[in-house]
Amino acid sequence: MSRPAATSSGTLRFADGALDPGRWAEFENVACLASTPSSNDLARELIDYYFREEQILPATLLVAEEQPQARGRSGREWKAPKGRGIYFTFIRRVAGHEPASVLPIAVARWIRDAIEEVSGIACRLKWPNDVYVDRRKLAGVLSEARTQGDDTYVAVGVGINVRGTASELRVPHATTVEEEAGRPVSLARLLQAIVDRMDRGLAESDWPREIEEWERVSAHRPGDRIRVRVNATQTTGEYRGLDPSGFLRLATSSGETVVTTGELEEW
Repeated sequence: MSRPAATSSGTLRFADGALDPGRWAEFENVACLASTPSSNDLARELIDYYFREEQILPATLLVAEEQPQARGRSGREWKAPKGRGIYFTFIRRVAGHEPASVLPIAVARWIRDAIEEVSGIACRLKWPNDVYVDRRKLAGVLSEARTQGDDTYVAVGVGINVRGTASELRVPHATTVEEEAGRPVSLARLLQAIVDRMDRGLAESDWPREIEEWERVSAHRPGDRIRVRVNATQTTGEYRGLDPSGFLRLATSSGETVVTTGELEEW
C-alpha cells in the first residue's frame, strides 16, 4: 500500500489535481493512496484493529488511484485501473438512531447528484445502489457492516468509471462519465464534488426523506416487472417502491413481498 501525499497548502494530491479536505466536517481521517489491493479490505482491517484496541474509529475516507483486487457484490471483480476511475471506501460508526441499510441507498443518490452536477449526465439508480445511464452501469456501491458488542461500523465502497470509452472497459453493459458527457472530466474535481456532497448529506441527514429522494431518481417505476435472485431463489413481481429500510417492495401473486438483498435479473 502506497502512502498518502499531502501538499504544503494542506490539500491532498490525487490523480490530475488535488483535494481540499478542509471542506469536509464529517471525515476526520482522509488518505489518498497511489494503490491498495482493495479499499474495502483495508477498511475491514482498520475496523478490526480498532475493535481489538477497544477504541472508537473516527469517520475515515480511503481513496486509491488503483485497486488491483477491487470487487463488487457477491465477490465479483470490479475493474479499477489507474487513471481511469474513482475508487474509495469510507468508514462510519453507526449511531443508534441511524438505519444502516439506508446509508448505501443515500450514498448512491449523493454520488448520482454529484456526477450530474459536474458532468450534466442524467443518471438513474438501480436497486439496491447502482448508478446507471439507461441500461449502462456507471458506478456501483458496496456496503459491508461489522459489529462488536454495541458498536457497528459500516464500510461503504464506491467505484465509478470516469475516463475512456465503454469499449475500453471490456465490461458488458458498462459506460463511463466521459463517454456519456462527451468531454474530458477531471478525476480530482469529480471526487471533490462527490465527497463534498456526501459530507453534506451525512451532516444534514434526514433518513426517511432519503427513501423518497432515491425513488424520485430511480430507474424503476411502479408496475415495472422485476425478478430478483437471492442465491438459488428467484422472486418476481411488480415494483412498488422501497420500504423505510430501503428494501425492495414487490407485488407478487401471493401478495406483497419485501426483498432485503439480491441481484436484479430482470428490470
